[in-house]
Amino acid sequence: MAIDLKIVPGKTVTQDEFLQTHPPFSIALDGYVQGQPFLIPTASGPYRNFNHHELVDRSCTCATCEQVRRAVILGLFELYKWPSGPRATIWINDCDQDVCLATWILMNPSRADEPLVRTLTYIEDLLDMSAGAFPIPADPVILGKVRWVFEPYAERRPDMASLDAAGMREIIEAVHERIDKFVRGKGEVIAARGGYEQLGGGRGWVLVEVEHQHARQKMIEAGVNAAVELFARGDDDTYFYSIWRRSEYIVDFPVPEILVELNRTEGFEDEDTKGWGGSDNVGGSPRKVGTKLSPEQVAEVVNGVVDRAFESHNYGEELP
Repeated sequence: MAIDLKIVPGKTVTQDEFLQTHPPFSIALDGYVQGQPFLIPTASGPYRNFNHHELVDRSCTCATCEQVRRAVILGLFELYKWPSGPRATIWINDCDQDVCLATWILMNPSRADEPLVRTLTYIEDLLDMSAGAFPIPADPVILGKVRWVFEPYAERRPDMASLDAAGMREIIEAVHERIDKFVRGKGEVIAARGGYEQLGGGRGWVLVEVEHQHARQKMIEAGVNAAVELFARGDDDTYFYSIWRRSEYIVDFPVPEILVELNRTEGFEDEDTKGWGGSDNVGGSPRKVGTKLSPEQVAEVVNGVVDRAFESHNYGEELP
């Protein structure tokens, strides 16, 4: 099996750039290529993009790991193959939970339909699709095992901006080892870690600084429906934020419009892939460099967008 994993931290390319500058039999994952999923066969070989970020209805679109799992089961490697077996060059720009699981499935295609692989992908799909906000029925053991699987990423999340390809590969390999144990029934259990401090917010949303990625689960349990999370601070007065809402039904916290306004405030053009980005329910500051916008500045921008949304969604009283 010839599966090559290429890690280019923070890089995002267009579909045209992907087709013109990357080798055939390439597979892009989870935002490396901006835009909707696609499969393009060419004379020299196929190109595939698995993504659930831009230009999709996120709550109606599978996470990248589940897109990959279904593709493998439905014959991806009947197309991506040498005579001797599967072949692919995988391109990623991050090492989050979705990417770690998607790459494991691509590197272990014969195991894609195993029961515990399905279970792990099912849970990660629901959590990633909903920015971690989907209320999964309480099975503390299985949820604790899922947290354990992805802990090598979660505990290093504040360091993402400083990680090079080797650092990301180390995290991916550590998660892969834990997936191997989980699918053999050898997974360990950890409790949700980390708290959060509220720094501000506005109507229907909070601005918080989080100690660990698990803090989002605690916010959901406390009834938070939308938030801006400050999850890391750089040494040069830079900040790293994540912005999320439970679903598109939280209409007064329009994540896409918030991202547009934050980009304009910071001087990015609307189509600049180096700025703030994301999907309809979750997004964040530039991945590698962060932002110079302070929490107070971010709150001012967000509240401006939220106030306009509240005014436009004033549906009045219920009709008799």
